[in-house]
Amino acid sequence: MSPKSNGRNKKLGPRRKVPGRVSKAKSSTKAKTADAKRVVDANALKWQKVNVPDTLDDFGGFYGLEEIDGVDVEVVDGKVQFVARDESRLKNTAGDGDSADVVEIDEDAEMEDVTEFRNLDDIAEGELSALSDDGSASEDENSDGSGGSDMNDDDEQELESEIFNQDIGLDEAEAPELPSWTGIMKLSATVLQGLSRLGFSTPTEIQRQSIPKALEGHDIMGKASTGSGKTLAYGIPILEGIISDGSDSRPIGLIFTPTRELAHQVTDHIREVAALLVKRNPYSIMCLTGGLSIQKQERLLKYKGSARIVVATPGRFLELLEKDQTLIDRFAKIDTLVLDEADRLLQDGHFEEFERILKHLSRARKFTNGKKHGWKTMIFSATFSLDYFNKLSNTSWKKMKTAPSENEMEEVLKHLMTKIPFKGKPLIIDTNPEQKVASQVKESLIECLPTERDLYVYYFVTLYPGTTLVFCNAIDSVKKLHAYLHNLKISAFQIHSSMLQKNRLKSLEKFQEQAKKNQVLNKPTVLIASDVAARGLDIPGIQHVIHYHLPRSADVYIHRSGRTARAENEGVAVTICSPQEAMGPLRKLRRVLAGKAGAKGKRWQNDIALLPVEPDIVSQLRERSRLASALADSEIATQSLSKDDNWLKKAADDLGIDVDSEDESKDTFLAKNKTKKLNKQLDKSTLKSYKFELNALLNTPIRKDARKSYLTGGLSNLADDLTKKKGHSSIIGHDNVDALTLLKNKPKRAKR
Repeated sequence: MSPKSNGRNKKLGPRRKVPGRVSKAKSSTKAKTADAKRVVDANALKWQKVNVPDTLDDFGGFYGLEEIDGVDVEVVDGKVQFVARDESRLKNTAGDGDSADVVEIDEDAEMEDVTEFRNLDDIAEGELSALSDDGSASEDENSDGSGGSDMNDDDEQELESEIFNQDIGLDEAEAPELPSWTGIMKLSATVLQGLSRLGFSTPTEIQRQSIPKALEGHDIMGKASTGSGKTLAYGIPILEGIISDGSDSRPIGLIFTPTRELAHQVTDHIREVAALLVKRNPYSIMCLTGGLSIQKQERLLKYKGSARIVVATPGRFLELLEKDQTLIDRFAKIDTLVLDEADRLLQDGHFEEFERILKHLSRARKFTNGKKHGWKTMIFSATFSLDYFNKLSNTSWKKMKTAPSENEMEEVLKHLMTKIPFKGKPLIIDTNPEQKVASQVKESLIECLPTERDLYVYYFVTLYPGTTLVFCNAIDSVKKLHAYLHNLKISAFQIHSSMLQKNRLKSLEKFQEQAKKNQVLNKPTVLIASDVAARGLDIPGIQHVIHYHLPRSADVYIHRSGRTARAENEGVAVTICSPQEAMGPLRKLRRVLAGKAGAKGKRWQNDIALLPVEPDIVSQLRERSRLASALADSEIATQSLSKDDNWLKKAADDLGIDVDSEDESKDTFLAKNKTKKLNKQLDKSTLKSYKFELNALLNTPIRKDARKSYLTGGLSNLADDLTKKKGHSSIIGHDNVDALTLLKNKPKRAKR
């Protein structure tokens, strides 16, 4: 007797039915009775998805779990069969019993007459193609119940018509008219289709200058402001290389980025333009970064036609290369190598992995092609200046007083050519030789005490609701500010390098979704980030950037500020600093950004405007800020202490020793750290009291000029404004102000 299941079956991943010895079900009256067994394919069943905890999602190649009730599993001759007696467990069968996924059989039928279900791994080489030629064995695996014993001639013609061709866009009647593009460069219909669909009717300056030269095969060193379209400046030439390439599997382009988030963003952007190519093969453009399943990446790399364009971080790509020699030989055949945000990739401490990759690929290319290298190299960034990487706190004024060289880009290029094997001297394309921060970014400054940074962040997002990105130098500050704003009932999200890659991407998605909802309600949405988000990330709709801490170097400031005012839009960058920072690091930062003007003695104070601060509103927010800060400190301290205890216990268990409180107190550092955290913890009664006070304050409206009585009195009728929903959404009696408009209309500081 064949073993049967307990009535609940689970399905791991998709299953495929392969016809072995196939014959039609016998036309027997017995098969039509209520007791007839129905052997069905796994894909014909109504599987129910099981929610998997985040800790198991995409773990080691595990992608999902499904289950079903009321279906038996029989193992016949070592083969698994799904047997259903209830048609409600099946997908649409159209009521005729002739579905290709459902076969009625007689229990007394010989085994030779029963459809055999096998996994793909059980098929001998050549057996599948032999079966596909047999008309009696040809069934539609994804039948909708209308019968599928033979394949449509139309489907065969469709497959033949989609053979990889010199131009992927075979389904369009003609290329769209984009004279601004086609007038200066020759592009395929596929790329023009993508540009037209995305609304890119005119190339940006960096694209106008770079793409024609790249299509001619030149090495390029490109510099342009943040948000100026550098991704397509190198992405379009690579796509044109794929379209003109005769093979359907050789890798064409390899793109390196310094951060995982930037790699995913670049991948998505190129895929959008190359939608017709991706439609042919969804894995032709791949993203290879750490933090995601390496087993899945290795499996996808084995698919035919995959990874023709790879966007990667150096660490994960090096790991994949050194695990599989065939990948080194494969990627040594690339036509184009791109370094996005090249200045960051080539900084000391970031270059070692990239250097090892170059050695592997150059050695393999020399062996196969008889030459050391030969690929085209393109490097792009918004900052190519050796001065930008100096730490602001350590840079001496003696170095700062020297005027920038007239050939600064040439000096940087000499430095880069010692690290990168160019074919020859690259073409230098600099679209903003004088400009450091994009002109659409309006910079401003808030001076406050170091302990009041949280308060002024709260003040800014309250007075100027919108989408705001806050940058901190430390991960602890990111966590604290996230908890602080959450206590104040402000939609806040965080992203930093200690988060799992999957959680970072989810946090970005949630931020963008919430920002769309809050935009309608005129409420603030805040993303708090470490510098992991400073480079290259194109987060739509960022109106304000706040430097919670002054950045450590000038290049970081430029890239942080560049997260707003992208694609010809305008935005605001606010720096919060103490008076001590204003006299030291901030002064040096403005001197570096001023360039030649700074060397001539131009006062940095004339270059940045102070953001107007309204003391009466700050005073009403101060007590809220104090309570929210205390609650955030207590929450983080409690979580940290719990994590420390769990870590110590786990370490002790692994070593097979016992740890008591006396041993821990002997370690001075651990004892001080624990005491500091314990002092920030609040007892239950205080915690409850603070939450009650804070909620009461949050329910009390904020009023301009602290006005508390007679809403109908004074110069303006506040009751009428409230009724007609005029003025500010959160502050009674205040006009609905916009930070960008305020700064554009505010004159710069008068010269002293």
